[in-house]
Amino acid sequence: MVVVLAFSTLGIAYMMDRGSWITSVQSAPVQPIPFSHKHHVKDDGIDCRYCHTSVETSHFAGLPATETCMSCHSQIWNQAPATEPIRESWASGKSIEWTRVHDLPDFVYFNHSIHIAKGIGCSACRRRSP
Repeated sequence: MVVVLAFSTLGIAYMMDRGSWITSVQSAPVQPIPFSHKHHVKDDGIDCRYCHTSVETSHFAGLPATETCMSCHSQIWNQAPATEPIRESWASGKSIEWTRVHDLPDFVYFNHSIHIAKGIGCSACRRRSP
């Protein structure tokens, strides 16, 4: 009976430690601009490399410059309240301060360019991301 209780307690503790409420998997942090990869990539058909220009040559996919956002948003949704931070960034020259989504441990090294060069597309990992 004690053995079963001990294993049950360890099992529950393990599941809790790996649960999404601890790991934040499938939860998107609050960003300065409401952004959806699904909308931009799947719905609008924008290639990931249009915004993440360094993904093929660098370990880091990179963040788009405000100029990249404005190439579309100067024409569409150019008066929408949701895109106001983009226009403010463009007018002031100050970069948009995005909240980091992924923070890998120091012992982990991930290189986007190697995966892209080997034919592993962004959607292989991003299919469930916001």
